[in-house]
Parts: sequence; C-alpha cells; structure tokens
Amino acid sequence: MFQKLSSLIAPHYCCSCGQIGRSLCDYCKYNIINELPGVCIICARPTPSSQALCTTCNAPYTRAWCAGEKSAELEKLIERYKFHRDKTSVAIVAELLVNATPALPADCVVTWVPTIRRHVRLRGYDHARELAVLFARHKGVPVEASLTRAANSVQRGASKRVRQLQAQKAFSAPLVKNQIYVLIDDVYTTGATVRYASQRLLEAGAREVWVVVAARQPLEK
Repeated sequence: MFQKLSSLIAPHYCCSCGQIGRSLCDYCKYNIINELPGVCIICARPTPSSQALCTTCNAPYTRAWCAGEKSAELEKLIERYKFHRDKTSVAIVAELLVNATPALPADCVVTWVPTIRRHVRLRGYDHARELAVLFARHKGVPVEASLTRAANSVQRGASKRVRQLQAQKAFSAPLVKNQIYVLIDDVYTTGATVRYASQRLLEAGAREVWVVVAARQPLEK
C-alpha cells in the first residue's frame, strides 16, 4: 500500500529511458536480459554459455551467473535500492537475476552475502537479504541466512589488496547442510567477497557453492 501511494506522489522514472512507471521499463529490462555479459566474472574471457565462470579459472564456487556489467541503468538500479530504500528497484534486480539463471535444483538453498551491521542500521534493511529472498521466491527454493559477519570492514573505495585482506576475515558460517548453496551478491568487483564467503560455506559443510551476482565491475587498482 505504501509503495503504491508513494508511486502516485513521486512516480518512478525508468533508469534508462526516463519513461514514467517503473524504475526500469519493460523495454529497457528486455534489453538487459538479452545482453548478458557472456564473459567469466574472474578473467573476463568469453564463456560458451550464459554462465559467468570459465573452465580455467580456479574458484571455490563451481558455477556463476551475472545479470550484466555495472554501468548505466543497472548501476542506477543498484544505487537506488542500496542507498535510497527503493524496494521497487530491488524487485527488478531480482527479476534480472532470475532471467540470468537456469532452473535450480529443488534441494538447493539460496543464501546471501550479509551486509555489515552499520549499513543495515543506516538503510533500515539488509539489501542483499531482500534480493536473495525475492530471488528464492521466484525460483521456488528455500532461502536461509547461512553466513554471518565476523568483521565489519567497509570495502567501498578500498584497493584490491585491502579488499582481499578484509574479505579473508569477514565471514563465518555455522554448520550447514550437505547441499548446493546459491550465494547472492549485488556487485562483483575483485571477487574477494564471493571467494571467501564461498570458502566459509564449504568449510561449514556445503556440498557445492554457486554464485549469482547482479553486476560485474572490475577494479583496476
């Protein structure tokens, strides 16, 4: 009800073309869906399918998918739901993730990279959790909070080396089921976050980890 009322008072504009309606109109969303990156999120080499992980890169996760490069409208969508509490934008990003991934096994578990506590307090919600819950609902699979923050360092603006060091200590995981865990994150930059989050899940008992990210943004530092 609140979202409908607020949309009447302050209508949403498409991040790409500016059309009044949703944060991303159907036409512009179709363009993103049909322009998947088609490259490995680690090395940027072309991949033979919609997967975003090539056969040569060594990673603790075994499959990966990405909705697009972090530029233009996709970047604006992520900024809106992370920093401006725009729940309609997170719903659209979830739809993009659903379209970028194949059908998931019924016995897999969706989880997410938890946001640091200070940011949750400032924003009023964990944006990664919101994304994971909507994604799991669309896919018809369970979702669990399987990771916790062992440290609350901020990676935004940090160098590649600092991000790697921070991510090594950032997460912990209780014992988890011997199942496939689908790890949701918003932006892949250096890859340190999903690498070490995946390792913690595997150490805790996960059989396999798959990664799904909204956008890829390489860090050249």
